[in-house]
Amino acid sequence: MTNYEIRVFKETVITGYAANLPLPTMENIKEVSDKKTSHFSSLAQSGKFGKLMAESRDRIGYALSTTEKDHLEYFAGANTTAGDEEAEERIIPAGEYVVLTAQGGPSRLLFDQLIGEFFGKILPEHPELYQEDTFVVEALLNGNPMDAEVELRIPLAKK
Repeated sequence: MTNYEIRVFKETVITGYAANLPLPTMENIKEVSDKKTSHFSSLAQSGKFGKLMAESRDRIGYALSTTEKDHLEYFAGANTTAGDEEAEERIIPAGEYVVLTAQGGPSRLLFDQLIGEFFGKILPEHPELYQEDTFVVEALLNGNPMDAEVELRIPLAKK
């Protein structure tokens, strides 16, 4: 049995940068994961993500994945006071979230494991937890993507 908890989070405004990726399927999941890594790496190498994190209000790096009709929007950002004309804002709504945690390894690997656990193990046993057409939040808690402490947050389905 995979462990998860239900936690309440307040609304969080994140500033960052979006990338449009293919919709994830069982066949292309590795490709989508690699594209997420590339997006984050390019933001880190350009210094854009560092600038956001330097003025972060909570020291958490966020990625927000939202399914659109024909693609996945992968938005990497921070809850920050830093400004950048090229950056956009997204709002992570307040509410109850299913939370899975992991630590000790590369963040992308940990997030992929948690996503697999939720959609492959927890959801089939507890379909009431998830509503279609929602979003997933990846939170890097310790700022170290190579030896990460992470949370996967998925909005709890409304009853």
